[in-house]
Amino acid sequence: MKRNSVLPLVLLGAVLLAGSCTRKGAVDAYGILDAKSWMIAVSEPGQIAALDVREGAVLEKDAVVGCLDTTRLQLQLKALESQIQALRPTLPDTGRQLDVLYRQRESLQRERERVAALVGSGSAATRQLDDIDDKLRVLDSQIGAARSNLSRETASVLATIESLKSQADIVRDQIASCVIRNPERGTVTAQYAHLHEFVAAGHPIYKLSDYDHLYVDTWVDGATLARIALGDGALVRTDGADGKPAEVRGQVSYIAEEAEFTPNKILTRETRTKLVYHVRIDLPYEGKMKPGMPAEILFDAAR
Repeated sequence: MKRNSVLPLVLLGAVLLAGSCTRKGAVDAYGILDAKSWMIAVSEPGQIAALDVREGAVLEKDAVVGCLDTTRLQLQLKALESQIQALRPTLPDTGRQLDVLYRQRESLQRERERVAALVGSGSAATRQLDDIDDKLRVLDSQIGAARSNLSRETASVLATIESLKSQADIVRDQIASCVIRNPERGTVTAQYAHLHEFVAAGHPIYKLSDYDHLYVDTWVDGATLARIALGDGALVRTDGADGKPAEVRGQVSYIAEEAEFTPNKILTRETRTKLVYHVRIDLPYEGKMKPGMPAEILFDAAR
């Protein structure tokens, strides 16, 4: 009787253990490894004069990897600088041109003082003093008009110089933009242009990928989503050498807020019509894993 009561307990424990082992090794989701990538393009049209890029090369951040031919832009800049230099001597010399009028006024002012003294002593008529005052008013008007004209001429020349300076700055910026500079540390995964080729503005030169920070995108159903959260760990498994799987631990970094239909890349009849949630798992650097490799995902929270 005692033996018969123990047997069901043993069988129950075996069933629970088998279920636990089955769940422990079950795959929760599938995805494709990928890496953050940039399409490195030029912002100016021109012929590639230098380019030190090859597929598979690792480039450091801010490294200069090439440049476009800037001969035409250098000539434009030189022409603008020459125009600026030619305009500077045409600026009116306000002091020198008004100096003659000021000297005339000083002389006339001295004459007025002399005549005013004679008029005060009765040796000269008042009309002479009035004539000198009229001449002073006319001369003051001439000085004001000359000053205004010289100011307008100066402003016009200075405005032209400033406009040419702005054009020169634009050309300098275009010349600087002809330098092909690598924006981030990464690996060249594709090359789209080569030395001596002419490229248009915005034409990609090469593709840069950050292999140091891989990730895997996957889509899970609502039942799986309920068991995971941002920051949870996950085991990502890919095919390794000699048929042995390669494994790396990652972390859930993104969970979509809304469901979507299964992406076209998942073609199984059972899953392609389901509503799923996009989940991303960030992975640390692991030399054996490469973008494009299919992966199996086991979420820690779902164990």
